[in-house]
Amino acid sequence: MINFRIERSRAITIALVAFISLAVLFGGYSAAAYLKSPTTTEVSYRTLYVERGSLSHMGFFSNETVYRNGTPLGYYPEKITREIRGAYDYSTSPPERGTYSAVLRADYYVTANKKRISLKNTTIKRWEGDFSGSFSIPVNFNMTKLTGALADLREGTGLYRAASDVYLIVNVSVPGRKTFTQRINLIRNTAGMLALEGSLKSYKKVDRTVNTTVNTFSFLGKNVPVSTGRTVFPAMAFAFALPPLGFTYTRREKKPKDELKGLRKFVVAGTPSGVPDDPIELDSVEDLERVFDLVDKPIVHRVENGEDVYSITDGEVVYEYRAGNNGAS
Repeated sequence: MINFRIERSRAITIALVAFISLAVLFGGYSAAAYLKSPTTTEVSYRTLYVERGSLSHMGFFSNETVYRNGTPLGYYPEKITREIRGAYDYSTSPPERGTYSAVLRADYYVTANKKRISLKNTTIKRWEGDFSGSFSIPVNFNMTKLTGALADLREGTGLYRAASDVYLIVNVSVPGRKTFTQRINLIRNTAGMLALEGSLKSYKKVDRTVNTTVNTFSFLGKNVPVSTGRTVFPAMAFAFALPPLGFTYTRREKKPKDELKGLRKFVVAGTPSGVPDDPIELDSVEDLERVFDLVDKPIVHRVENGEDVYSITDGEVVYEYRAGNNGAS
């Protein structure tokens, strides 16, 4: 019987150690799973092509007191500027074949109640052709003719508040690409200066590639996805932790209450001598405690037939309490 109890206790201990070890193991894997990202995302960029259009220009004046003919300026004085000559240049890298069209226009209009009313649209110059890698076209804004045309329109219509939009539009087509469009406007500001707005444009086509990798880690020689580990390993750790927790809770519940806890410091081990055959049997620990308080004698503990016996001797009288009586007479 004793050997059976020893073997049973050893088996329980081994099982508990195994469960606790597995719970710790899977707890460690759970922590590793949550410390590592489920996926890794890498973004790469690759330039497919670059397009660039620009208008270089210079002014020619009726009065060269300040500016000499052929001077490039950001702003040209309107009253003395006869012409703005320039060259529009387009290039693409890597070089490709394509077609282009360009038009220099003057649109005349009048504004009434904040509404723009078109009067006349004219094409001053048109270009078109094929190219390989780049092309260039000459552009001439003849301010003398443009100012004269606006004056004639005002005179002819009687609309002396008529105005004009002068602009260059370039469209470039390369197979497999979006059309490159650039508009360059000749503007007049309130200070009486002319400028070419939008004379530089650059476009870069970039290919964005996103690569997402599922992260894994090794478990028993196999690669386990981190997302799976975050679900499975905590569940396994909890499952293996339950038996030890349950066993500990059960043992704690089954552990008998020490009913003599308050009297232990007054208990001594021994065998009282001259014990009469008819000691006074006490029914409870409370009775033993009352006797101890009354006679102020030590409580002697002995084991008799496997039973704990607590006795107090007061002269010829012996009081005995046998553990486990539970109040039974």
